[in-house]
Amino acid sequence: MGVGYTRGSEYIKTLREKFNLAFDKEHSKTLRIIILIAMLIPLWVIARMTNMWLSVFLAGMGIAIGHWYSYRYLEKKHIVIRIGLFVAIHIAFGAMLVGLVIGASFPQVQFAIFSQAITSFDLRYRRSLFNTLLHSLANLYVAASLSRTYEFGLYLIAFAVLVLIAYFIAEREDGFKSAKLIPKRVQSQLRNQNHLAENNKKWNIGMFIAGFGIITFMAIFVIFLFTPRFVGRPIIPAFSFNMPLRGGTKSEIINPGVPLIQINGWSDDTSDYYYGFSTDLDLRYRGGLSDDIVMYVRSPNRSYWRSHSYDTYTGERWIQGNETVFNLRRGGGFHFQLPRPIGSPVKTAYQHPSTWGDRLTQTFMIVRDQPNLIFTAYRPHEVFIASERLSIHVSGSLRLPQALRAGTTYSVVSYRPEFDPAVLRQNSMNYPNIVIERYLPLPDNISVRVKNLAKTLTKPHDTNYDKIIALNNHLRTEYLYNPFPPPHPVGAEVVDNFLFVDKEGVCEQYVTALVVMARTLGIPARLVTGYGTGDYNRLTGYYQVRMNDAHAWAEMYFPEMGWVPFDPTPGWIPEPYPTPIQRWFFSDFGDQLPQFELYISPIVSGMMGLSAIGSIVVTAFIIVGIIAVLIFLIRQLSWSKKQDSYCYSSVGNETSRKIIWKLYRRAMRFLVRKKYRPRLESETLTEYANTLEDMPALKKLTKAAEIAIYRPMPPDNATVDSAQEALSFLKKK
Repeated sequence: MGVGYTRGSEYIKTLREKFNLAFDKEHSKTLRIIILIAMLIPLWVIARMTNMWLSVFLAGMGIAIGHWYSYRYLEKKHIVIRIGLFVAIHIAFGAMLVGLVIGASFPQVQFAIFSQAITSFDLRYRRSLFNTLLHSLANLYVAASLSRTYEFGLYLIAFAVLVLIAYFIAEREDGFKSAKLIPKRVQSQLRNQNHLAENNKKWNIGMFIAGFGIITFMAIFVIFLFTPRFVGRPIIPAFSFNMPLRGGTKSEIINPGVPLIQINGWSDDTSDYYYGFSTDLDLRYRGGLSDDIVMYVRSPNRSYWRSHSYDTYTGERWIQGNETVFNLRRGGGFHFQLPRPIGSPVKTAYQHPSTWGDRLTQTFMIVRDQPNLIFTAYRPHEVFIASERLSIHVSGSLRLPQALRAGTTYSVVSYRPEFDPAVLRQNSMNYPNIVIERYLPLPDNISVRVKNLAKTLTKPHDTNYDKIIALNNHLRTEYLYNPFPPPHPVGAEVVDNFLFVDKEGVCEQYVTALVVMARTLGIPARLVTGYGTGDYNRLTGYYQVRMNDAHAWAEMYFPEMGWVPFDPTPGWIPEPYPTPIQRWFFSDFGDQLPQFELYISPIVSGMMGLSAIGSIVVTAFIIVGIIAVLIFLIRQLSWSKKQDSYCYSSVGNETSRKIIWKLYRRAMRFLVRKKYRPRLESETLTEYANTLEDMPALKKLTKAAEIAIYRPMPPDNATVDSAQEALSFLKKK
């Protein structure tokens, strides 16, 4: 037990000695530059993801100046600077709290980057340098939660490579630092032993770089993959804090992409605008859409991104018959709250938010200029956007004073409704007068055969819900979707021409046919436009919404439930309201496995030609990395023990020699911490002790150390006790 205890104590002291190196002042310019570059990478990513270029520039300048100051005044302690840092960090924290209250953009992120800039003025020690790398890793984690493209992976790799280089440089210099307290005769023996073990050491370093690198890359990948996504309402949902949108109340829809002249029957598959984002929707117009990404949406579930609706049908176009808009009251900062679900009045039981269903937060990042419409999941309740004014149209659409510009970010909190078919079948047919007046009228040119088709399809059904489903299914199965239908005949009514002549068309024709047939049956209905869900990227957590995701669908009115969406277009979701919320990453893990193979396989295929076993390769990489690091740690521990044994062999293997030599090394570390100069390699122990005046205890300890090193006989117990007393007295001085 005594031997085991002694070895354990020696091992703990060895670890403590290595740990104390972290408190040495860092003179390595190379290490400082590598860490500085690594610190700037997360700042760049944050700027890319949040558009906070000014804040990031100021923080980056502060970090660079702080690094220069820490190195320039490495040997000096400026109490005024430290007091200033203390005050500055508290000011930054207070600014974050104020930002949370007033609704500023990303106040927590700004505190993180500015606090790192402030602490950069006190990076004198290696410990501080590596601590700030942990701070940078936290910033990178924040950037991961905001990222939306694969570009982020490149920054992750660059950061990991720089961290590996920094650890390698630190590991390389640790050997030199450890050697400073070892006598020259011992160093000579160590160099001989090092020469014999040079290959082993290089092999150790290679194993460490390979293993640690693989684990780091895989860990970063997993962290990025498992980064939490917003489900409920965060304290402050994200929005961009650029110049606020200014202007008065707007009843018109401003679409910056609409051309001045639209040609009937013309098609172009590279068009950069959707003609449905306007105050009227001309069903005769044929305009193709490009594949360009227009926005990124972060949402805990799938949904259509609704913009506005139309109530009046003329036979050739949809228009908004009522242009009345109301200003929404702005809360703290740029927070707008809607009083109830958007839409026509519903029963009292559904007026209170607590009855609306699960609450979900969406964040929209605009990439291409959009109309002055707010896109939302169904039934929005709160909007966070940098705008002086937000208006609500009587139909329920939200409008801004200006068009949505690229780079704008805003958030919406919606309530997911629960549309139970059994409940919908039991809904009454007593509609409010305002609904009847606005959502039942039809033009006089609706043909008899359109009305007869609606009656024939719904004759077997008694409830409005079943009638709508029958009409919806008929349109989805009996008509061909064609993005470039034939030109519309002059003077023809759109629905009749679609159902009985062309029998093919785009979403606007499908939806118009459903709405018109529903109205012929006395069911209030309207056409809605917006964007479809888009493509979900499981690695970034964003829906990538493209221009050709612009879409139209229908909403039917149920007195107890309000407006319920339906989509008759083939290839789209029949019931386009938000899906159930995924509260945990593994909620649909079984469904996600094929998706992971889709992402992993091409990567592995391109690198190693093993796309069919992508998941096995990734698992093997992780196992190999862990084994490599374990081998490195075992061999490194063995190397450290051998190195210590070489030191002790020079002073004999007796316990008394080892004890005295350890006491002397502890004294050297104590003197360095007390700002005394370290012993030079060219100095003997006695020469060094003589340069320090008024230290009889050091001279006494030095004499004991020389006895342990040079005398053939091991020191007696009295010499050991004398050395211990000398060290105790030295520390009390």
